[in-house]
Parts: sequence; C-alpha cells; structure tokens
Amino acid sequence: MTDISSEPTATKNLIHLSQTVIKTGKIAKYDYGDEGDNMKHYGQAVPPLYDMAAIPNEFPLFVTYGGQDLLSDVNDVQVLLNDLQHHDGNKLVVLFQEDYAHLDFVRAVNANQIIYDPIIAFYKAN
Repeated sequence: MTDISSEPTATKNLIHLSQTVIKTGKIAKYDYGDEGDNMKHYGQAVPPLYDMAAIPNEFPLFVTYGGQDLLSDVNDVQVLLNDLQHHDGNKLVVLFQEDYAHLDFVRAVNANQIIYDPIIAFYKAN
C-alpha cells in the first residue's frame, strides 16, 4: 500500500471524498485503510465521524453548491444540511445554483455576481 501521507494533498482529498459521503453516506475523517494506521492517528480502528451538528449554531455559515457538480452532488450536500438543520436561520445561508458544476464556482463568467457577491455580503453582515 502506498504511504498516502507523502501524496500530494489533492490526491488525499479525492480519496477522502470517495471514502466519505459517496461510499458511506456519512462525513468521517480520512480512512488510512489499515486498522493499525487508523489506531495510530485516531486511537480507534475506524475513522471517527465529524459531528457537523457540533458547529456552534451562532457561527456564520454560507453553503453554496451546484446541481451539476459530480464531486459534491446534491445528495452529498443534503447530508451536511441535515446535520445543520438546527443552525440559527440568520447564521446559515444556503445558495443552490442548478446549472453550476464543480469548476463553475471558479471559472464561470457570472460567478462574481451569483456566488461571490452574496458570500461577501453575508460575511460583512456577520
């Protein structure tokens, strides 16, 4: 097995993405693929779950996602939103852009108006 700790961060991130919501429907820490390695990192054989509901309710969160995103699809984001369902309503904004894919958040000609301007306004207000 390859020592993933020496891999570029993007590789580890993609592996982690495939391990979490895609395979399990849960948001967990990175699985090193070996109980011993997991024990070394986490003190347990399987990676612990992230408790997204433990994010303080008053902490400002802006979640944006796209309907055409194959890396973070609508169902995956819904797992997160379910965990955040009790977050303070004025501290959580969810912006869904049906026609956006993963890179559109960076490359789309209208990303500034549709995505970035609302994000900046939200954080200025919070």
